[in-house]
Amino acid sequence: MERNNRLVFSRSNAGMKRKFDEAITILEYSVMLVELFEMEEFNNVIAGQLKLLLGETKHTRIKREKVTIDQSLIKKINPHPKLYPLQGCIEIGKTGAAELPEELFDYSKQRIDLVSWRNQVIFKTSMEGKPLEMTIVDFIKEAADKIGGAQADSRLPYKSMIAQEHIRILLVGLSKGLFKSIGRDYKQHLSMNLAHITKKIEQSQASE
Repeated sequence: MERNNRLVFSRSNAGMKRKFDEAITILEYSVMLVELFEMEEFNNVIAGQLKLLLGETKHTRIKREKVTIDQSLIKKINPHPKLYPLQGCIEIGKTGAAELPEELFDYSKQRIDLVSWRNQVIFKTSMEGKPLEMTIVDFIKEAADKIGGAQADSRLPYKSMIAQEHIRILLVGLSKGLFKSIGRDYKQHLSMNLAHITKKIEQSQASE
């Protein structure tokens, strides 16, 4: 039987860096639209980009052993990324109420490696009397896969654990923590992005 060989191309380092910068820009614009314009639909985009950048993994077998391969975009441009740790775990009550800090992360502490960062417990709650907790990576994947960032699952197991407004705050907070960890000034880029949009609108109106 004739074997069908396929050509497989790999991105160059420069191409991978462009892809990373593109994902960060998409994330910045999405955070801006959610924060300033209350366009909650872009929570989906934030979740999807966070998964692409920080939480993309692939499960496979090598010599019959289960192996998890980290395919996060951040690791493709930096093999040993480090990010700021959480301030602490957020406690969510039975009613869904919780006190969320202005900053999710402690920028006075040393940054930690990606695996340790992803495995931090971001919130705790309880369901039917049983304590439940979720790590950063599980929250990102749940948000991306359940609310529509990467797919639209009909089952929403986390929905009774965390209110929609908390999802928005956590997604925005995680994004800002990422920006600061990689040395990107979100406020500066926010002004630049708003100016860019305003200029494009003015140009479009002038051409009509």
